[in-house]
Amino acid sequence: MIDRPVEVLLVEDNPGDARLVREALAQVQSRRFNLTHVDRLEDALRRLERDEYDVVLLDLLLQDSQRLGTLMMIHEQAPKVPIVVFTGLADEVVGLWALSEGAEDYVVKGKVSGEKLAGTLFHAIQRHEPTSRPGLKVRKRQPRKEYGQ
Repeated sequence: MIDRPVEVLLVEDNPGDARLVREALAQVQSRRFNLTHVDRLEDALRRLERDEYDVVLLDLLLQDSQRLGTLMMIHEQAPKVPIVVFTGLADEVVGLWALSEGAEDYVVKGKVSGEKLAGTLFHAIQRHEPTSRPGLKVRKRQPRKEYGQ
């Protein structure tokens, strides 16, 4: 278990959604979180270059980037940092597509409690770091090619 606060980079251009995430994580008793919020992909890439984060909570629809490009650019900039997609689309296909493209997990905006969000972030970190735990074998997901075809 992480003794220090979990460093989260929230990439979200809607101030209301960002506030809800901040409030939800502040209510979590089981873990502590330091949340850094940026509203543009460009700012997120700069932060990932300069600072260290345990996990990225990423909205795919930003003012300066859309869907696949957003996820791919974050993953390219920081391949060792797990990404949890934060989507407003209550559509399982979007979540499954994100998983097939390298995200560790996804959550639907407004459909998750603070404890569930905290658990999702923490488990994404654990799944993303199998090499740091000797003897643990993690099966890699195979990309599903049928999305978007």
